[in-house]
This record gives sequence, C-alpha cells and structure tokens, in this order.
Amino acid sequence: MISLARQDLDDPATGEAAPLATAEILQCEEQPLRFTGSGNEYFRIWAVNLALTVLTLGVYSAWAKVRRLQYFYRHTMLDDAAFDYVASPVAILRGRIIAVALSVLYYLAFDFSAIAGLVVTLALAIALPWLLWQSSRFKACNTRYRGLTFGFDGRLGEAYRTYLPPIAVLLSPSAIAAFVLGVKSQMWLGLLSLLGIVALPVFHALFRRFIQSNLRYGKARFGFAAKTSDFVRVWLKGMGVVVAVGLGVGSLTGLLLGLVGLLLGYNNIGLAGIGVWALGTSLGYILIGSYYTARFQKLLWEKTTIGDIGFRCDISARRLLRIQCENTLLVLLTLGLYRPFAAIRVARYRLGCMAVSGYWHLGDFCAGATQSRRGATGESAAEFFEMDVGL
Repeated sequence: MISLARQDLDDPATGEAAPLATAEILQCEEQPLRFTGSGNEYFRIWAVNLALTVLTLGVYSAWAKVRRLQYFYRHTMLDDAAFDYVASPVAILRGRIIAVALSVLYYLAFDFSAIAGLVVTLALAIALPWLLWQSSRFKACNTRYRGLTFGFDGRLGEAYRTYLPPIAVLLSPSAIAAFVLGVKSQMWLGLLSLLGIVALPVFHALFRRFIQSNLRYGKARFGFAAKTSDFVRVWLKGMGVVVAVGLGVGSLTGLLLGLVGLLLGYNNIGLAGIGVWALGTSLGYILIGSYYTARFQKLLWEKTTIGDIGFRCDISARRLLRIQCENTLLVLLTLGLYRPFAAIRVARYRLGCMAVSGYWHLGDFCAGATQSRRGATGESAAEFFEMDVGL
C-alpha cells in the first residue's frame, strides 16, 4: 500500500518547505478480504447457540444469530481492520415474532374463508414493502467498519415502487384462485410457483438494485451498474443446469432401480427408489446452490462501486461445489457435528475470493460519520421491525 500523509517537502524552485496538498491518508493498492475464523472457536459458539435455542424453544435464536454474525464479521478483515455487527437481539426477536405471525395469519385466512384470505393478502401486500425497507435500514446501520457505521438511504416511496408490483404478482394468484376455485383448492400453489419462477429473475434484479444503490459508508454512496439482463442471464443458465440435473437424476434413478430389481428382487425397489431419489436430489441441490451462489456473488460485487473504489471477485462455482460436497459428506459422517467447521470453510473461501481496489481518502468517509446516525425515532422503528428476509 502507498500511504501519503501531510508533510513538508522542499520546493525545488524556492528551496522552501511546501506542504502536501491533502491531509488525508491516500491508499492505492488492491486490498484482499481475509477471514481469520477457526472451526474450533466457532464450534463452541455453535454448540452453545444450538443448546440454548433448543432449551428455550427457539427464543434464543435471536441471540444466537447476533453471536454468529458477530463472530463472522469480527473475523472478516480488510486492510488489517475488522468489521462488526452491533444489532440488538431483542429487536431481531421482535422481527421474527412478526414474521411468524404474518405467515400463520396468511395461511390460516384461506382456510377460514376466501374473503378473509383476500383481506389478509391485501394487508400483507401493503405491509411487506415497509417491513422490507425497515429491514434494509436496520441491517446496514448495524454494520460497522473502522468504527464508522454503514447506512441505507432508500426512501419509503421508492421501496413501495420496487417491492409492491412483485409482491402483488406473487400473492394475487393465491388469492384469486382460492376465491374462484374454493378455499380448499390447492391449485393456487402450482400457479404461485410457476409465476414466481418466471418472474424471479426480474424481481431479483429490482430488489438488488434498490438495496445496493442506496447503501452508504459514511457519506460515500454505493453505485450499482448491473442490468436486469445480467440477472436474467444467470438465472436462465442456472435453470438450464436444473433441467440437466433433473434429467441426469431421473436417468440414474431408473438405472439403479433396474439393477436393484435384478439383484435383490423387485419388491425392494420402493425403498431403494426413495434412497436414490434423496441422494440425487441432495446432490442436485448442492450443485444448483453452488452455481447460483458463486455467479450472483461475482455479479453483485463486480458491478458495485463506492466512489473510485471497485471490487474484484474470483469465486469459482466448481471450487465452491467441491467444498460443499466435501462438507456435506463430512457433516453426514459426523452426524452434524462438522456443520460449524463447514460454515468456516465456506466463509474463508467466499471472502478470500474478494478484494477491494481503487484510490480513496479516508477523510472522505469519516467526514460523513455524523450523517450516518439516525434519529431516535427512526432507530427504534428499524430495530422493532427488523426481519430476516434478505433477498
């Protein structure tokens, strides 16, 4: 790294001392992200979180989330400084109670009557954009780096323009089908799933653009240059992978079941079929999940800027797939005890693929520190309505 601080230099023309033009520290070198967590350390946190969550019937899950995120944030290093997560567990617990209540109310309303379902669907469509907006504010304002808080400047009106049309498209099939076909009809599930799959790439692009372009670090605003077509392209390729995996799993299942029938008798095909299907489905899920995770991480950050600062992401879907397959095997062999070690391994790889590069003055960020503080009313609202709905 090149660092320049204010100092006196001899002017070659006059021989007198001449000050440098700026008092800030100028950094100009690519800085990789590093993850310094270890499986042994995180295993203890994970074990305590799991035990207390079970003993409290899930109530401790909010505290468990804060402890987990604090460990991962505080072991994520950039330029020898760590990030931090300072959210209130009580606020997260409130958000989860609200999320569960809304979900239960939505699904039970249609069993009561079609009119009740329509009313609840309408109320949910109106409430969700506001809750998602509060969630984005809460998450950004509880993330810190070098003592400076991130911020989210998206306006509520913009949130409604971004979230309301997709929410209406996703929720309307269930309400209309239940009203027309009857509250006991399950056809709306298929309609909802099909419509959601078709519209998901566009909705994903809208959501990420709204969130990413309204983030702020100090007074420096994030920029986001990804187009909707970039998201559509990744989703279409992934759907091609889904089709190929489905055909492969189907063919493999048929072949293995035929062998089982010949060797062990056709009466044993049922149980063997369930096992083969479960194995194929699990491998397909890992493959597809690794592909989307890698591709969207690369798309998201290589299209993001902060002033003159850019991001590089060299993540490989194949490498991530290999890590995930090895992790899954080890988790199964250890009856789940390898899960914290698997999480550490994935985090180390995903963060190790990232780097920040560009030219910036630290004073440019610090000058906006006072602007990142919210008023008491805004902070209370954001904490109260925090929701685990990251898209």
